[in-house]
Amino acid sequence: MRTKKILLADDDYNNSMLLKRFLEQEFDNAIYAENGKIAWEYFQTFKPDLVLLDINMPVMDGFELAQMIRSCNKRVILFFLTDRTEKADRLRGFKLKGNDYIPKPFYPEELIAKIQERFENSTDESVSIESLKKKGYVLKIYG
Repeated sequence: MRTKKILLADDDYNNSMLLKRFLEQEFDNAIYAENGKIAWEYFQTFKPDLVLLDINMPVMDGFELAQMIRSCNKRVILFFLTDRTEKADRLRGFKLKGNDYIPKPFYPEELIAKIQERFENSTDESVSIESLKKKGYVLKIYG
């Protein structure tokens, strides 16, 4: 499996640096952006597999960033990490195709476990008839 890349977007520098250290213990490639605008720029060049988004950020909030990301990439994994716990905010996060919505405070170990599970259950391999045949599957179409 290739190295997974993680983008962390949050305006709380101290907590983000602590979380980034946790991420780097498990994953080789994690970068930090202190606001949504910088995160958008990093997203386009870094091409992460997972984006961890705070909602309350200056310049561009996490909802706006998620919408921009989803407009060009449907496959990247999005986790909202936020202190906004209202039902309307959670629903908005999921309507923007967020894969998880994790309220702050949270245990970094729990987040790492969720990320690992998501990476294990996602695949870059596309399914084709040929790949299914190689695995011994038989396709029968009835008309």
